[in-house]
Amino acid sequence: MSLHFLEADDRFYVCDVNNRKIAEMTFTRVGNAKATIDHTYIDPAYRGQGIANNLLDLVVERLQQEKREIIPICSFAVKKLSG
Repeated sequence: MSLHFLEADDRFYVCDVNNRKIAEMTFTRVGNAKATIDHTYIDPAYRGQGIANNLLDLVVERLQQEKREIIPICSFAVKKLSG
């Protein structure tokens, strides 16, 4: 399975080999020092394959590069970052 992880304004997303979006994680920059992780979506056919974890790693890496405090809002990010 070949997936393509891509970045756009305030989101990372994944497309399959047919360039169909199958997953997405969005975030919002708040001021100059914070950001929220707002939403995670994984197409049901692709759940359980670690895609959400990969997206979270990309978002966290980007926000840490920007030296932002991360505030998880979506339930997936809350679960992963609060433990």
